[in-house]
Amino acid sequence: ITYTYLGPIICAMGMLFNIINFAVLMQHQLKESPYTYLTGLAMVDFSALTLSFIYMVFSHKTIGKYWKYYDAYIFLPIVNVCVTSSVWIIVLLTIERFLFVRHPLWAKAKCDRASAKVKILGIVGLAVVFNIPRFLLFKVHEPRPGIWALEHTEFRRSDNFFGINWVYSITVQILPLIILLFANTYLVYAVMRARKQREQLQIRNNKEATWYRDQVRLTITLISIVCLFIVCILPSAFSDFPIAYFFFGRGIPVKEFRSSNFYLILQYIANVLVWCNLSLNFVLYCAFNEKFRRVMRHMIKRWLKLSCIKQSYRPFKVSFNINGITRNNSSQTNSLTQQTKCSMSMGGQEILKMDKVDHSISQTTALFDKSEAEN
Repeated sequence: ITYTYLGPIICAMGMLFNIINFAVLMQHQLKESPYTYLTGLAMVDFSALTLSFIYMVFSHKTIGKYWKYYDAYIFLPIVNVCVTSSVWIIVLLTIERFLFVRHPLWAKAKCDRASAKVKILGIVGLAVVFNIPRFLLFKVHEPRPGIWALEHTEFRRSDNFFGINWVYSITVQILPLIILLFANTYLVYAVMRARKQREQLQIRNNKEATWYRDQVRLTITLISIVCLFIVCILPSAFSDFPIAYFFFGRGIPVKEFRSSNFYLILQYIANVLVWCNLSLNFVLYCAFNEKFRRVMRHMIKRWLKLSCIKQSYRPFKVSFNINGITRNNSSQTNSLTQQTKCSMSMGGQEILKMDKVDHSISQTTALFDKSEAEN
């Protein structure tokens, strides 16, 4: 059920939400450095959800050779790269918000959009290097003709990987959780203190108050993201095999614990919560960030306006008269002497040409009348 129905539905919704996130966060109104981090977060989350969706819908139950290569060398390692990047982008954004609250002038001068892009690229690069061992865990083999499967490598069974897995669990789950718990606690305190100061100073309806409210809402948005991360990643920290075996598998053989129902259920729960963590940031942005909602409404209105303009340029039929001009000596006026009716299908370019013709005729008539007046 998890990989057949629940997982694909969560991933599909998360992919849609992250596409909307990316479209909104790329708008020029959201140019502060925190929104740059959120843009990078949307990209890595979308990548992880897309790879997971392909795995659950296509490759999970197939026995084809190339799908197994996808599982071993694309899905498993690159999803870990994306999740590692996502975790540390959130940590970096939290640290920046912490510095902004503690030292606002210094942070405003140092934490700009360009430096945020460099830091995001650095995080992704380090995540790739850190997850290189994940490319060496499985190999594709053919146990029976036409049936392909994954097999653990010698490196996967070695004590070296057991130690690397401990380092991975500490670096990607335990250490970020400690940093986020500490920083998030301080941010909650800072927001409550800032609200009291604002009430005491009675700041209302000016540019400074608007900027101040946007910063507070951005901090509240980050707090909600961190809370979601803590709730969803904490079970995942205990689902990694070294930690799970350390806490729950004492006295049980390793192979028996790895195939036990308890460990499998723990893995399913942890995976579902990770997918939710990658998918629900859009809901938090809409719930807590008024500026994000305002920019999204403006973007949707602009798209609708462009779509209406495109529809208005459809070809249509026009009937018009081309009138010849003669001179009437008795009344000194122009009279219509011949009339030609033309009906044809015209697009936008033809209409512009006919407008130019009509304009030139009007100019000729004006010159003719002027010469008559002079005579």
